[in-house]
Amino acid sequence: MAFVQGYEFDAMSQTPLYHRVTDRLLDLCALAPGATVADVGCGSGLATEGLLARYGDSVETIVGVDPSEFELSIARARVKHPRVKFLLGRAQDLRGFVGAVDATVLSNVLHQIPAAEREPVLAGCFEVLKPGGRCALNTLFYEGAIVPETRDFYLRWMAETDKWLRARGKRIEKPKSTPIALQMLTPKQHEEILRAVGFTDATALEVRYDWSVDDWTALSRYSVFVEGSTGLSDVPLGSDALVAGVRATFAGLGVSTMPRNWLFASGLRR
Repeated sequence: MAFVQGYEFDAMSQTPLYHRVTDRLLDLCALAPGATVADVGCGSGLATEGLLARYGDSVETIVGVDPSEFELSIARARVKHPRVKFLLGRAQDLRGFVGAVDATVLSNVLHQIPAAEREPVLAGCFEVLKPGGRCALNTLFYEGAIVPETRDFYLRWMAETDKWLRARGKRIEKPKSTPIALQMLTPKQHEEILRAVGFTDATALEVRYDWSVDDWTALSRYSVFVEGSTGLSDVPLGSDALVAGVRATFAGLGVSTMPRNWLFASGLRR
């Protein structure tokens, strides 16, 4: 599923919640002085910026890779440093244009890759790693992200979204095919893929975060989520409907936050 310009992940990436998530991901890298790292699927450059802020001039090179020239333009404006460079390309083709690195980071990107291609992508990350290098990834879309006791929240949100759309002569539609982001894997399956391509010490950890209405609103500006949850090809309309729906749901439930899980996984190349 392609991004719709103006509805990439950048709105979500600017929230305080996402900064906390990214910091936890970077904790898994444990880079030594002089390290090189590839930020795979770097998007608007938040993880790249975080890597530079944390490690500064102690890193040799940070390479951000993304298939969206629009997102890369945001990243290049956000991160200007002689040790950082950005390349246009797909995660699936990483081994073709990235040299040997000490770490690969996939910040909330794996769900954007078809399930059948996730193993080749991680195999590419394994191949470009030096011995002792680590691959660290996280994802919001996986089997287990929804906290069981919050299912009524999602049902009410979609009902409010559909109500908003019906008032405008539209309605939620069933997607014509399964969106890539909904090709979900369990934490165990993420570990199994990491091991299958050669990683050792493969681990997957679920972490629960409390989301504010502003966090959910930012997610509703992400085209992958909009199309997957509403089935609408009119992303601006679907986005506005989701925003109206989640705000009505929070007000109706009288809550200030609603939890959702994030998955963090990593593996080591011996």
